[in-house]
Amino acid sequence: MKRQLVFLPGVSRDVAEGSNYYESLSPGRGKGRFEETVKDALRQIERGLITHGIAFEHFHRVFLRPFPYHLYYRLVEGRAVITAVLSARHDPKKIEEALRQRVRGGAER
Repeated sequence: MKRQLVFLPGVSRDVAEGSNYYESLSPGRGKGRFEETVKDALRQIERGLITHGIAFEHFHRVFLRPFPYHLYYRLVEGRAVITAVLSARHDPKKIEEALRQRVRGGAER
């Protein structure tokens, strides 16, 4: 089973911010390592072999190890709606509100 991935606005900005941060810590390697970790998570989601645990209501969460980031998505009509890539260090209430705002502001269907 292969899931279609749909990206809400803001996801590319999330990835770019994380990439830039880790590149500043490890020039020449940080960006690539972070982006590859995100791509690995997206491949897992797309393959549909793993459905990650639910973190908030209908939002699944993928841990982006070794980075302290999570990728959040929802399953909608057989598609995976990629909602955000956020630092795990944020207050969970703020993360949940940010996810809800993105769903309201983005086109899920």
